[in-house]
Amino acid sequence: WGLSSSGQLGVPGAGAIGDAVGEMVTLQPVDLGTGRSAIGITLGNAHTCVLFNVSAVACFGSSGQLGIGSTSNKIGDGADEMGDNLQTVDLGTGRSAAQVAAGQSHTCAVLDNGDVKCWGLNDNGQLGIGNTTNRGTSTTQMGDNLPAVNLGTGRTAVWINLGDYHTCALLDDGALKCWGLNSSGQLGQGHDINRGDVVPWGEVAADPMGDT
Repeated sequence: WGLSSSGQLGVPGAGAIGDAVGEMVTLQPVDLGTGRSAIGITLGNAHTCVLFNVSAVACFGSSGQLGIGSTSNKIGDGADEMGDNLQTVDLGTGRSAAQVAAGQSHTCAVLDNGDVKCWGLNDNGQLGIGNTTNRGTSTTQMGDNLPAVNLGTGRTAVWINLGDYHTCALLDDGALKCWGLNSSGQLGQGHDINRGDVVPWGEVAADPMGDT
């Protein structure tokens, strides 16, 4: 319920739900498709992502951050876009999701092997891949072509959370690493320099943060 200007409610034809008497009483479940039920949900500014019982992720609402390799303006506001037609995110060969989290206009998933993969808006390095190139608007950017965030040697993630333009991951050793916009010190580094938007000096391109 709420605003559905970009289809983020997953209810085709809805404008807003919950702002009028009687709308909640008649509220119907979102059609997620045959044999799929939700075990987790996360909300961005204009998109919604669901973690399914089959360890897959699907998102609807404003495009780009949905991770379906499409530049379609909206998913979820048309009758033929939900249910069995709702496309899951390609996380790579043999990979599944353990958790998904949404930010303002980006999305990240913790995978079954502890990797973190992010897609969507990347203007402040919030995807953690060492550049400011958006990911997810083309099918060639997803799946095996979507790089995992380098969390450091031997490190994996157990949980992730996203702000408007920054991302934080709780690691397997109890450490916390954050990247993205740092204009107000939200990365907790004692400075206001963004992290994750460039490859640090002396590091290779595949290692945008790593142990540094």
